Amino acid sequence: MNYILTHMALLVLVTPIAVCQTSFRASDCSNLKYVRHKSSCLCGIVQICSGDICGNPLDYELDDDITVELRDKSGMTLDTQKVVVEMSEEQGKTLDGRRISYKHSEREFSFTGKRDGDYLLAFILHKGGDSQSAIVFPTNYSHKRNRLGNAVYMLEPSCPK
Repeated sequence: MNYILTHMALLVLVTPIAVCQTSFRASDCSNLKYVRHKSSCLCGIVQICSGDICGNPLDYELDDDITVELRDKSGMTLDTQKVVVEMSEEQGKTLDGRRISYKHSEREFSFTGKRDGDYLLAFILHKGGDSQSAIVFPTNYSHKRNRLGNAVYMLEPSCPK
C-alpha cells in the first residue's frame, strides 16, 4: 500500500512538469500541408470554402479583397496582385423546371512571364481591413506542360482555427 501511495504522489508531482514541457503550437495557415499543384500556368480560380460548401467572402464575414503573392521556394515574395472578380450571366433551372438567369462570379488571378520551377502561392484574406494569415499552396510550374486549365484553390475562411 505504501508503495502505491508513493508512486501516486510521484506521478502527481511529475505530471505538471511533463505538461509544462510539451510545446504548444498554435494553428498557422502557412504550415498547413496542401497538395502541391503541378500546373502549366501560374493562374487559377479562388474559392472560399468551409468543408464542401463554397461561397462569397462576405458569407464568411470576410472582405471581398483577396491578395495573391507569388513566392519563391524559400518564401521570398516575387510578385503580388489582387484577385479579379469576373461576373457573368448564367442560365439554369429551378427545382420545378422553370428556366432562370442568375449572376455568377469567379475570382481569378494570373502571373505571367515566370520561369519554370517550384513556387509558393500565398493567398491573403482580409477581415475588417486587416490581413489574415496567409494560406500557402506549393506549386510546380512548367510552361511545357499540357494546358490543364485554371487550377482551383479552395481557401478555408476560418484559418487559423
